[in-house]
Amino acid sequence: MMPTAMQNPHYPTSGDPIVFFDVETSGLCARKDSIIELAAVKFIPGADTHPHIQHLIATERPLSPFITKLTGINDDMLMTQGRPMQDVLDEFIDFIEDHPLVAFNINADARFLNAVVERHGRPPLRNIGHCALARARLAWPELGSHKLVKLAKHLELEVGTAHRALDHTRLALEVYFRALQVEGVREPARAADRSIAAGAPSIIPVITGPRQFRIEVLGTRRYQDIFEAVCGPRTGKGAALDIPVQLRIETGSNAVKVMLQEEVVGNLAPRVAIDFRRALVERDLAGFRHFECAATIRGGRISKVPAEGDYVMWLDLPQDDDEGPR
Repeated sequence: MMPTAMQNPHYPTSGDPIVFFDVETSGLCARKDSIIELAAVKFIPGADTHPHIQHLIATERPLSPFITKLTGINDDMLMTQGRPMQDVLDEFIDFIEDHPLVAFNINADARFLNAVVERHGRPPLRNIGHCALARARLAWPELGSHKLVKLAKHLELEVGTAHRALDHTRLALEVYFRALQVEGVREPARAADRSIAAGAPSIIPVITGPRQFRIEVLGTRRYQDIFEAVCGPRTGKGAALDIPVQLRIETGSNAVKVMLQEEVVGNLAPRVAIDFRRALVERDLAGFRHFECAATIRGGRISKVPAEGDYVMWLDLPQDDDEGPR
């Protein structure tokens, strides 16, 4: 455990410790993929230095070239420096104690944490979770993108090493505290604190459907470069991936955009978007602008006819008498 030196006027000087954390993973699916790096900083109000942990984690399967290029983490690093997941998990649990947890996109990080906690037979994490991304959206709604690197540039922060856990953790800390200082920011009335074990502790409502993925996302052909950047380059077999995505309610129109890791990749059909907005009003969720739901991605196949191998996406949204947002 090493101290991190941090002292800025926008940091709180009193109150209980808050733990900021980030994970880097071998893919996007918490059930199938692994955490390959975990970092956390325990912010202690009023202190000049703050303890942190950072560990690479050994995995059984080799990393894809795409993940190595994205993170800079390779198989040799995990083989020589990686620790067993269960040991890192136990250290992390001891480190966080019962303090609140903050991550940039805590829905995604909590999903991976819950998966490894269950996989290794540890008790569910009851820590209250907060989302720096959700805070940033409230603080700076005028920004076209709320990706962490773009927020860092907007706030004139040093980005550090892209897609490494400790640098992301420090950036999330800066974004979170600076967002809290923006005047006039109000959370939606139904926002509430939730524990990490509860699944999605941010102020982004999660929509559950019947797991039938019947809603097609339109316009995906225009965003094939984004799909490839997130899912990896096209292959002979193509991709079959079930992951969470976010829906963004547009202002000034009836449109509902679909976002994958803070990048727009398509939109709901006009009639579906209108029905979705109506359902939000009926369920008293009209105060929210972002929602999360499950999606399935197919495609990414190398083909002599490029369009035949395009990525496509279908959403698991409730229809008729299906269960709605929660």
